[in-house]
Amino acid sequence: METNSTSKLIEIAKNKGIIFRRGEKTLFTKYSYFQVINAYKNLFTYDEDTIDEIKNNIVNKVKVEFYKTSFQIKNDVSDDKLYETICNKICKKYGLSGQTLLEKEEQIKSIKYHHHIYNQGTLYTDFVRMYKFEHELRMMLLKYTLIVEESIKNIFISYLNDKNAEPNYLVNMDNYNTNSLKSKSFDTMKLIIDKYDNQKSKPIKRKRDQHLIVPYWIIINELAMNQTYYAMANLNSDDSYKIFLRCLNFFTNLNLSEEKRGKTPKQLNYEKKMVNNFKTLLCYLGEFRNMLAHNQPIYCYNVLNYNINGNPKFEYELPLVNPSYIDKTGNKVDIKKQQINIMGSLMNSLKEYFGSDNFNSNNSTKLDLSKIIYILYKMLKHIDKNTNFYSELVEIYSKYNIILSKSVINVENPKKINEMKNAISKLSTYDMEISSFIKKIESGKAYKSGLKSKERQLKDITKQINTILKSINVNVVKSKYKHFPVGKRYTEFTGINSNFFNNIK
Repeated sequence: METNSTSKLIEIAKNKGIIFRRGEKTLFTKYSYFQVINAYKNLFTYDEDTIDEIKNNIVNKVKVEFYKTSFQIKNDVSDDKLYETICNKICKKYGLSGQTLLEKEEQIKSIKYHHHIYNQGTLYTDFVRMYKFEHELRMMLLKYTLIVEESIKNIFISYLNDKNAEPNYLVNMDNYNTNSLKSKSFDTMKLIIDKYDNQKSKPIKRKRDQHLIVPYWIIINELAMNQTYYAMANLNSDDSYKIFLRCLNFFTNLNLSEEKRGKTPKQLNYEKKMVNNFKTLLCYLGEFRNMLAHNQPIYCYNVLNYNINGNPKFEYELPLVNPSYIDKTGNKVDIKKQQINIMGSLMNSLKEYFGSDNFNSNNSTKLDLSKIIYILYKMLKHIDKNTNFYSELVEIYSKYNIILSKSVINVENPKKINEMKNAISKLSTYDMEISSFIKKIESGKAYKSGLKSKERQLKDITKQINTILKSINVNVVKSKYKHFPVGKRYTEFTGINSNFFNNIK
């Protein structure tokens, strides 16, 4: 593919309609074009043209000047040469080697090329805002995902401890399920054996230097979340089922026993379904954890393909389904319908896991960012009722004025508030003793000195209140960012709107 200098990339972005305000070209040098503009372009576009649409528009004299500007084509290129020149530009950019115009067109189509058309007034700083927002959101979510990951490892180790497993349990092939041709048990074994050579791990190195076997409780702590998941999933079916059942009990409201005796077939099928569905959720969470750790955009979590003009607009990677699946009536079931059916089952399971709420009762069956955040939050809430997950989530969205607007009241010198309360308390209990003075006046007794004394008391209290009041400053702190211009598009991708934050409580 074609490479470009920093100044060339800025020129390309400007020709696409992205606005750089004064001083923002310097800002551009601090960030990667790929991680900022390319990563979030789908949020800021209102249309996209395929190569066929570009061809038709040029033939019909539509958007000719726009294409010349976007593709940086000189004015001396005639209209009848414009389309071929655009094809040449695209081929050069992507390293395509077609010789004839027809070959070039076919190669451009083969890479599913789309020319993005940005909203009018799109600012480069809005891309940077999204980048900073997602970076902060990823770090927050990763922190809490690691708590789940550690808990899963502890459950895994605890189960093997209770089983009195041999220290070399994870490198004994007899403990794995090798009955299926699709089994990944050998891959898991290889991964774990490779861990034995990890000289950067002090616990492993220490055992190797002592010429001792590296026990499972050390190996498990060396695994990433998805590696731990697959290690548990590839064990023999009995051990695997019981470990995932313990995970289910730990993170949800369910409390299923490992004992099968005395249970009806209906009970066993229900429990199996609950365990398998939760196992699926852990798999999704493990893949999500990798996205967080590798700094990938997460607004498009699980989006396989996006076509702004398509119907539907989104194709999803998960749940994995069989493209050739045939139902009982002999009809082929399309991928989207299969995914909706699976997600419907999972959404019903969420009610069993965490109780029915506004989110799992009235939500769509798309697996998007809203679902994975909800699942993570509910799992954490179950194991720690005082988790700060929710407040931190709200703070990040509010800080960047994405979906939520920040409006926080800050009080300077808050210690003075107690003094103010005491002073007001004095005022509320202050008694002018009016009836007493009336009696004195009517009976001709002296009253002026007493009245003046009461007046001084009132003035002293009022003066104290005013003095304290001047020392207390109240400021309303709002986000430094203006209204996010593409909030609706963000909601389309993520399923997150303002109601989301109320529904997940």
